[in-house]
Amino acid sequence: MKKIGYLLFLLLFPNLYSSAQTDMKKLWKIVNNEGKADTIRLEAMLEICMYGYLYTYPDSASFYADQLYAMAGKMHSRKYQAAAWNVQGASYSLRGDNTRAITYFTRSLKIMESLKDQKGIASCLNNIGVIYNEQGKYRKAGEYYQRALIINKQRGDSSSIALSYSNLGNIYRYRKNYSKAIDYHQKSIAIYQSLRDDYSLGMSFHFIGVTYFDMGDYQKALEFNEKSIPYYEKSENLLGLPEVLNILGKIYDKKGDLQKAIQYNKEALELAKKVDAAAAMRESSLSLYEDYKKLGKFRDALEMHELYIRMRDKVTNEESQQELIRQELSYEFEKQQAIDKKEHEKRLAVQKVILFSVIGGSLLVLVFAVIVINRLRITRKQKAIIERQKDLVEEKQKEILDSITYAKRLQDAILPPIDIFKDHFPESFILYKPKDIVAGDFYWMEKTGNLILVAVADCTGHGVPGALVSVVCSTALNRAVMEFGLTAPGKILDKTREIVLETFAKSPKDVKDGMDISLASINTKTLEIEWAGANNPLWYVSNEELHVITADKQPIGSSFDPQPFKTHQLQLQKGDLVFLFTDGYADQFGGEKGKKFKYTPLKELLLKNAPLPMSSQEARLESTFENWKSGIEQVDDVCIMGIRV
Repeated sequence: MKKIGYLLFLLLFPNLYSSAQTDMKKLWKIVNNEGKADTIRLEAMLEICMYGYLYTYPDSASFYADQLYAMAGKMHSRKYQAAAWNVQGASYSLRGDNTRAITYFTRSLKIMESLKDQKGIASCLNNIGVIYNEQGKYRKAGEYYQRALIINKQRGDSSSIALSYSNLGNIYRYRKNYSKAIDYHQKSIAIYQSLRDDYSLGMSFHFIGVTYFDMGDYQKALEFNEKSIPYYEKSENLLGLPEVLNILGKIYDKKGDLQKAIQYNKEALELAKKVDAAAAMRESSLSLYEDYKKLGKFRDALEMHELYIRMRDKVTNEESQQELIRQELSYEFEKQQAIDKKEHEKRLAVQKVILFSVIGGSLLVLVFAVIVINRLRITRKQKAIIERQKDLVEEKQKEILDSITYAKRLQDAILPPIDIFKDHFPESFILYKPKDIVAGDFYWMEKTGNLILVAVADCTGHGVPGALVSVVCSTALNRAVMEFGLTAPGKILDKTREIVLETFAKSPKDVKDGMDISLASINTKTLEIEWAGANNPLWYVSNEELHVITADKQPIGSSFDPQPFKTHQLQLQKGDLVFLFTDGYADQFGGEKGKKFKYTPLKELLLKNAPLPMSSQEARLESTFENWKSGIEQVDDVCIMGIRV
């Protein structure tokens, strides 16, 4: 059985309500009441992040953690800035982004150690241990959990002690010391029962059930996991339920009841998607892949395996592991530097005392000392200014990056979901590689009757400017089809150009932006295709030959002497291939001489790969592209759509 990952976070700050039924209205009222003490308002905001959103909607928790960080900065509270970073780390880790999680936890730990805040230090140690646990580094994770436990026992913090017991119980389970694992979980249950902590009780009963599963005692595994469900439901915390449902699916799989196993795993996957829990999606999709394969449902099995690979790579990618090591080494180095600096300053102070004692009567030395001290003060002031400027730059950089990342979510919303695209074209692929976080390239799809309209477009620029233009152009395409009822590709492009020009005409400046596009209308019954293009062609493979239909040499946007776009008709045969693409792939520099890839090699590559399954074609296109650029920066967005009719 594969390792099951659990993300456990307790930020260890005194909370106002500490219950699943946190009164959000009351908390927001406290936050917005400027007459309240700063600490009370900050604590209320922390409660909103943790108990209102972190375990149900971690992306929203990240948003409010940013607000907490800004509030704490205005109120000069480094402690609550560290708390905000701790929430950010938890949020990113729950969503499978361990690289960012590590960064935020390490930042938080540095502040807590500088403040000598034992609660905060224990929290950060625990959370860094969780990341090591997720990466399968159990011995290292156990070291961090033990360090957190020692601090929590010194403080007499029952809830935090229980959490440390629970985490250590999982470590012993992963290392197959099952009796010790159950012993630690029983200790945590005794504490959680006294605290009446429903969510944590559900979690601990589930962990004991998983331990029995690993031992092969499926009946006890079933009993303990079913016992955990009412506690999770009572706590109104959705995050733990996907793990329980998944292990129930595994239990029934072991018992030979595949239908019941699939039922529980489907429920687990849907719930995991709802709360954006990458680790739970990874385990559920893997279980469904194995179950479908046993039933001979190979298409469903393939879909689940592809989802599993995406989620596995998201949670345990090499970059996260390297970043974890880098952050720890960097932190330890900086910590040692600080110690050395203090020792050095002490020695300087002693030397100054001796120097002033020997030459105390010397006027020349006195004047020199005054000058040195004055310069030191100036240097310190300058250093303080530089440090403030550095913090400001880092904060602004973070705000910009977070804004662009959020813009990516908005841009992703205009792209058709891959699973819906695959429903219409089971034999297909879309190779989509933005140059930056957001892109000027986009792909598009709309169904009307037996016709399915698909397009690949390249808007002016890339990054944020290109993304803004892509939203305008995608909206224009939607209006041309949905509002004006057009289905002929040439007419659609004419109307799209008209709408785009009307939109940009509202600007006082002369806007020349627009897009190149390849647009096809495919009749899925007759395999007839109508197509039109603005600068971007259509390629199709039929009878083992690659054919090219040239596009009109004009963009969607402002141009000299614009002409109506021509609609081309094609009659394809079953198994023929259609390719729509932008210029990013062919324009990529690379190879031994650092030249462009160009279109002729791209044609040869597509024709050579044509007999392969579409997923293999996509993989070969991507590997060829990465090998070609070989360390050279990607120069443009890349988008290639392939469809076998």
